[in-house]
Amino acid sequence: PLDLALVPVAQRQLPETLSVQARADSVDLGVLAAVTTTVRQVAGVFSADLGIGGTWEAPRLRGGLQIGSAAATIPALNVRYTNLNGGLSLRGDTIRVDSLTATSEEGRAELTGFMRLERLTKPVLALNITTSNFKALDLRGYLAVTASGRLALTGPVFGAALTGRGTVTSGVLHFADLVTKRVVNLDEPWVQDLIDTSLIRTQRLGPQFESVFFDSLRINNLQLTMGEDAWLRSNEANIQLTGSVQVNKVRNNYVLSGTLQAPRGTYRLQVGPVTREFVVSQGTVRYFGTPDLNAELDISARHVVHPLPGTGNNHDITVIAHIQGTLLVPKLTLESAERDLSQTELISYLMLGKPTFELGSGEGAIVRNAFSSLVAGELERTFVSDLGVPLDYFELRPGDPNNPFSGAQVAAGWAIGGKTFLVLNAGFCQQTQNNPGSRLTNLLGASLQYRFSPEWRSEASFEPVRSCSPASTTQPPVSRQVGFDLFWERRY
Repeated sequence: PLDLALVPVAQRQLPETLSVQARADSVDLGVLAAVTTTVRQVAGVFSADLGIGGTWEAPRLRGGLQIGSAAATIPALNVRYTNLNGGLSLRGDTIRVDSLTATSEEGRAELTGFMRLERLTKPVLALNITTSNFKALDLRGYLAVTASGRLALTGPVFGAALTGRGTVTSGVLHFADLVTKRVVNLDEPWVQDLIDTSLIRTQRLGPQFESVFFDSLRINNLQLTMGEDAWLRSNEANIQLTGSVQVNKVRNNYVLSGTLQAPRGTYRLQVGPVTREFVVSQGTVRYFGTPDLNAELDISARHVVHPLPGTGNNHDITVIAHIQGTLLVPKLTLESAERDLSQTELISYLMLGKPTFELGSGEGAIVRNAFSSLVAGELERTFVSDLGVPLDYFELRPGDPNNPFSGAQVAAGWAIGGKTFLVLNAGFCQQTQNNPGSRLTNLLGASLQYRFSPEWRSEASFEPVRSCSPASTTQPPVSRQVGFDLFWERRY
């Protein structure tokens, strides 16, 4: 509101008696979409016969309101509630919720209690929420929670406190892939700023909810117990979680504390063209109460290798995959339960069922390439996360495993605003008599990507044609290539 007073005044509201009456009969609730962004796709009707008397300091209410067959989508939570039915009764300084029920997929929630007006502009909540298999939020690619429990919402509307206990009957928490996923997915760096769920994910459930109510909501010691269908998941892992955590929220900071157990699950390790499945034997996910919602991982998974006949080793080898680090930056290491074996030997057994000294030249190259890829992934993580280098994207692709610098490629990228991404890349070739002209300047390239909308993006590139092989004597070498691409993407 605008202050149009010509001189300061101590009290804007006149100390006179209020007299307000409102009647509505089967009014479409869709009118809410015109006055708020907290809810969208609103359906249903309401009827009301309301009256307000008294004064600003001591209002007197009367009448009631009925809601029938309503539905609404809450963008902040990415869920849709249907079959909203209930009634409110107004008397004195109190608005009582006789009963308000809603369904979300197969679950149900019921709201009871009251809201008291200390002043006409200062409502105070005292509400009880009971849920049964109710979908609370569904932030795709980050977190989905369906829960049962009893909660209380108390205090002023802006600054209310949520307390209680609940059980996560079904839930999924996604974390970064260990091997196949890069530090930053270059194909979609700007979706973070265009799609609400991705923005919430990259900000660790941050403050970007389009609602003052959710911004100001406080969560005090909310106890969440994991049910039988709570999972920690990535493209490679599917790990069950048990135990309980405590949830708090102050201002825009969500905080989790407690330790969850990982009693069972699977982890798929892909090395080169081969995929091996590990069975989770034990583990923990430990939250320390940090605002970024990060957690420490300590999970062990086992895979039994049966060596090929004739390898000189007739005993099975149990390979243990240790998933450590954090949810945001996980780390993978391999070891043998029976004896001390190097990472290269373990990869050789996992891929081909025999040690490296029994491999042919072609098989040895496969193992060395797989090992180089694993090492490169660890270097990327260390460069960006541990050393804190100011990059939004970093990628290292090894070349010849026998000579790490021959044919290796390095790329680094930065986000420029919310829709533009710049990547610089370089290749390395060892100078020889056959290619004495290979210089770093001839192997530099760049690409610029721009996102027009969530569906359309473009990319312009200026790159060398990299080759560490001797130049052809019959055709002149092509030193540069220029490209422009337009992409259309559709997600389901």
